[in-house]
Amino acid sequence: MKQPFNYLEIISILKESELVSGVEIKTVDEIYDSGIYKIRCSLIPSKYKLEIRFVKTQEQILYAYQLFSNAPIIRWDNSPHYPKIKTHPHHFHANDGDVVESELTGDVIADLKKVLSEISKVIVKYEC
Repeated sequence: MKQPFNYLEIISILKESELVSGVEIKTVDEIYDSGIYKIRCSLIPSKYKLEIRFVKTQEQILYAYQLFSNAPIIRWDNSPHYPKIKTHPHHFHANDGDVVESELTGDVIADLKKVLSEISKVIVKYEC
């Protein structure tokens, strides 16, 4: 069953996060129960950004969460192009180019909280 989707709740979680210094809504295009959403966040330290993209259809929510600075660092998404991964369609693109299983499930709110937590760990690793 598809999880409820409320992009304003997503914005609220981002604005409350200690990791996020700014939120920019790039795209909100809603038609009935479908929509396209793109959000870009400035993170702390400021050289990091998080881009979040959702495509909501009547059947599913496609997502991508990408951490980047001058270049992409890591990404989670559920595009169905890695059918051999155990958590298909959910997968994770690591910095070394590997594509592996993902803990994300498509529950937008729970997934966002996991992503923010993991990004905090990645930034600490890169900054040390």
